[in-house]
Formats: sequence, structure tokens, C-alpha cells
Amino acid sequence: MRAIVLAVLMLAAAGPATALETTRQLLANDAPRLALDRVEQRQPRETTDAQWAEWEALRLRALFALERYQDVLARTDALPATIPEPARQQAFSVAARAALQAGQPAQARALVAQVLWQSVALPDNARELRLLVIDSYLAEGNGHAAFRVMLRFAQDYHPLEPATAAHFVEGLLRLDMARDAANWLARLEEGSPARQMLRLKAGLIKPDAAIAQSRARLPKGDGRAHWHVIAEAAALSGKRSVRIEAIEQLVQLAGAREEAGAAATELWRTYQTLAQESANLNQLLVGDDAAWAAYASKRLRRDPFIARAFFAYLAQRARSLEARQAAQLQLVRSLQEGQLEAVAVRLFDQASTDVTAIDGQARYHLGSIAEARDEAALAARFWEGLAVPAGMTMAEWEARRALVYWRAGNTGEAVKALSAAASEKQSLPANAVQGVIVLGQEMVSAGKPEVADASLPALLLLAGTGHQRELLMALGRAGEAGGLFARAGGYFLQAALAPDSRARPATAAPTARLAAALNLARAGYTRDARAQFEWVIRHSRDPAEREVAKRSLAKL
Repeated sequence: MRAIVLAVLMLAAAGPATALETTRQLLANDAPRLALDRVEQRQPRETTDAQWAEWEALRLRALFALERYQDVLARTDALPATIPEPARQQAFSVAARAALQAGQPAQARALVAQVLWQSVALPDNARELRLLVIDSYLAEGNGHAAFRVMLRFAQDYHPLEPATAAHFVEGLLRLDMARDAANWLARLEEGSPARQMLRLKAGLIKPDAAIAQSRARLPKGDGRAHWHVIAEAAALSGKRSVRIEAIEQLVQLAGAREEAGAAATELWRTYQTLAQESANLNQLLVGDDAAWAAYASKRLRRDPFIARAFFAYLAQRARSLEARQAAQLQLVRSLQEGQLEAVAVRLFDQASTDVTAIDGQARYHLGSIAEARDEAALAARFWEGLAVPAGMTMAEWEARRALVYWRAGNTGEAVKALSAAASEKQSLPANAVQGVIVLGQEMVSAGKPEVADASLPALLLLAGTGHQRELLMALGRAGEAGGLFARAGGYFLQAALAPDSRARPATAAPTARLAAALNLARAGYTRDARAQFEWVIRHSRDPAEREVAKRSLAKL
């Protein structure tokens, strides 16, 4: 949404523009879905049209931004032979990047070759494509081929920029080629994570010094890269707690879901390995779950990292279900106390354990964390089939699950949970009513007012007489914002008639009536609107409201 608003504002500020230029601006302002819509509306049908190729280049860029890589490759493969050379180069360049992202590095190089070796590529484009060739070799694990291309690149683009040098070094280090990566040590910025990692792996700095220096630079940014250095240095120096701390931070700071999943899997492995090492040092027998749990509990305050490793081990490998579930709860609570909530949900999202086998309290906490992080689908997964948590009524629990299901895109389960909540015939506590109001508002805002209408009796029952007017006003505002004026008018009129112990009818009802009248007028319901305007003129104590009603009535 933020990207769309920004794009619209930028377009408005730029003034009149051609359709092609407008689409380019949408792409430049991170609105690829809007850009693709425009391409589909405006691109000429005939490939021989003079502008078809320009529109196709924009289509491919939009598809790439939307991560539809196979669509990019398929359309590039079907390009007509008569396409102009500049557009062909653009298309093959985008397709090469798409092939690399899709895990097809050899195809990426083949597409690059059609630009670099079969035509004269533009200088900037040639530079980016040569970097892409390097990345394709790195993706295949062919470090020697990547290194040869790097050397030629560094020769042609001397002096090498620090950012590019860091990219080369990081790629080679991932393949354990520290000696080759040392070619660019002098080009790396002092204190940068790439320089620290290279010096560490080349034996130019002690692990303890690398840990200390990287910790000192954490507040300056690039946290994930510095934590990678700390994790590697801790592994070299045998500092188990520091290694766990670093990998936990990498899970916490991970961006994309795929990256977070890979980091969480690595954390599970690290927990398991280091727990076994620590157990051997402390003469704990494998299978003595009670002794492992007791040891972890004693270490929890002094060394929470090792304690969590033990709990994680028991959470997956304890012999009894009771022991596994107790460890799961301890692990989740410890991560919460360490302000590592994202680590908790990402760990259990990647766990091999079936969700229903996870401790109920742990599942509740995990779902609550996911709910607070706007990860509704994950919250719904953790809460599926979960019994009512302690200290919460059935109505409150089902209403809360209804909102999570709705936001997860599961309308059927949302309506079912809402009905279950209403069947309890209990109004919700004041602190839980807001969720019901938000749910109804989102149903209307999502363009599904019929769902809100069908659920309205349940919503009103759960809101209770003290909040019915607030709920109906929220539904009305949502309908108004979405252009559903007749429906909005109905909600506002119901709000005017609703019992509300917290608002005096002399003040609240006229405001709702006026909102109803204005929306009914916009919907073309002239007779209904006139009656409501007249009511406001007779009963409202607010001169401004009466004046608006008089002017609007005169226009009918």
C-alpha cells in the first residue's frame, strides 16, 4: 500500500506523461503489480507495432519484480525475431537475472552470452551481465571459474570498487577459497564484515579479536554480516555460547522467509550439536532427560544460550511426550525473555515436530507472537484446534481466532469461529471488543460486505450494547471509503438507532444520521436521504450539522 501511495504521489508531481513513461515511473517507485496491469491494458496486440517491444521490456521487468521468473523466461523464449536490438538486449538481460534467481545458473550464462557475444552490449549493461556470470558460477559452487572471471573483471574495471570487492570476497569465502579472496583484501573497507571475515579465515586475526571488533561495530549497522563473522569466529575458538548467540541473532534479523527458514534450520542443528558436546563435558548420559532438563534449568540465568540448546535438544529428542512438551515451553519462554520472539516462531515454523504435538501453552505463545508480527497464517497454524487458553472465555478466544483466520485469507474458518463465539451468548470484555470491530471493518474494506452482513448479528452480539454503535460506525466508514455508499448508509442508519449506554442519543444519533444521509444521497437513494436530512435539521443541536444537512437537502 505504501508503495502504491508513493507511486501515485510521484506521478502526480511529475505532471502529464506518456503511458510508457507512467509505467516506467510505477516500476521505479516499487509498484510492479500496477505497472503490469498497465502493460496488460496498453501493450499493442501486434508484435509488429512500433511500441510493442518497449511495452514487452516493461512487462518483463514487472514480472521479474513480482518473482515470476518462469514467466519471464517463457516470454523471452517466445520473442519475435524482428524485435529491435536494444529491446532484445533488455529482455535477455532480465531473463538472465530471472534464470539465476530460479536456480538455473547455466541458462543464465547462455542468455548473457546472447547479449555479450552476439551483439554490442551497452557499457553499463555489459558490466552488470559480467557480474551475473560470476554469480552464476558461484551459485554452482564452481569457485575456480568464478575466480578467473573475477580477475578479468578486476582488470577491465580497475580500480575495483570496495562494494564489488566485498561481493567477490564473500562469494569466494563461502566456497572456502580464502587464499584467492585475499587478492582483494586491500580494496575492502577497514572494519567491514567482508574484511573481518577474510582476515579471520586467512589467519590474520585471532578469533577473540574478530568477535570483539565485530561486536563493537554492530551499532553502526550491517548487523547480519557482523553476526556472521562472530558466528564463524566462535566456531573457530570453541565458544559455544557465543556461536549460539550469533546464530540466534541471524534468525532474528533474517529478512525473506526462505532466508529465515534456512537460518532457523541451522540454529536447530547448532542447538543439537552443542547440547551434545556440553552434555559430554558434564558427563550427562543420553536418554537421561530429567538430568538434562535439570542441568538446563540451573544454567538458564547464567548461560541462557547453552540452556536453550539443551531445551531444544529435549524438545525434539526427549523420550516422553511430556518431557518434550515441557522443554518446548521452556525454550519459547526463554526466547521471549531474551526478546527473541521472531526466533521462537521461526524455529517452530521450521521444526520437524507436528504442530499438534507442541505444548499447548507454547503454541498459544507462538501464535500470539505471530499475531503481533502480522503473520496471520502462521498464527492460525499454531492455534489450529487449540483449547481455550487459561484466563480467557470461549467467546473471547473464538473471536480472536476469527480475526486471525480472516487475515490469513481463510474466510470460511473466520466465519465459523465468529459463529462459535456468538453461540456462547456472552458479550466480550471491553479489551477484546476492538478486535471484533476491526474484523467487521476489514470485511467491508476487503470488498466482501456480504460476509460482514451475514456475520453482523454475531458481531453485534459480541460487541454488546455498549459498543454496537461504535461497530456500526466503523462498518459505515469502511463502506464509505470503499465506495459502497448504499451499504454505508445502511450501517450509519443502524448506528443511529443502536442502543449505546456510553453515548447520548442527542449527540451521537444526529452524527450517524447525517453520515447515513450523505451516503444514501451519493448512492442515489434520494427519498431515503431526504428523510434523514430532515431528521438532522429538526433534532441536531450542532449548527454545523444542521447547515450541512440544509445545503445537501437543497441539492437533492
